[in-house]
Amino acid sequence: MGAAADHRDAIELGGHCDPFPMAMPPMNPSVRTPASLLLLALLATSPLHAQSVLRCVDEHGAVAFQDHPCMAGQIQREVVIEPAPAYQPSPEYDTPRPQPLRLVTRSTRRSAKTEPRSFECRAANGEVFFRHDRCPSSIRGARGTPSISVRASEVSRGEACRRIEHPARSGHERDDRVSTYERNLGRDPCRRF
Repeated sequence: MGAAADHRDAIELGGHCDPFPMAMPPMNPSVRTPASLLLLALLATSPLHAQSVLRCVDEHGAVAFQDHPCMAGQIQREVVIEPAPAYQPSPEYDTPRPQPLRLVTRSTRRSAKTEPRSFECRAANGEVFFRHDRCPSSIRGARGTPSISVRASEVSRGEACRRIEHPARSGHERDDRVSTYERNLGRDPCRRF
């Protein structure tokens, strides 16, 4: 009904039919604002029964909505405003209810059994270095010397991290150090110690 009524209004005004019926003709802002505010006020204060408003179109094509009759020379049409539907609760769907979340807390204190382990690696030449994975079975010696055998013993992760931070020993250059990039990504095994 809306597009057909707009077409009839355009023909009655002696104008042309707008191919885009939703586009409004240019209007004086002082006319548009009160009409819009009036329509908004009427919609906001409407009771539960249908109400009507008068749509007035003047000779320039300006549209105004009002509750009193239009002025002489304007085209008047009654617009019925339907009431808003009554509130209805959302339907219940047969979906499984989500299980309540359980709060899982981690103890900040670690026992010796659950603490991750690292390794102290002792080379046959006296070098001592620390690894978070297993120690190599041997390391390269200086140029022209055979490889050097390595013995491994488990130590706590905290002990290995403390010893890596204080490199005043022979073999510290072989420690399992983490790059700044890996540390920024949270991949530092010593971040909690």
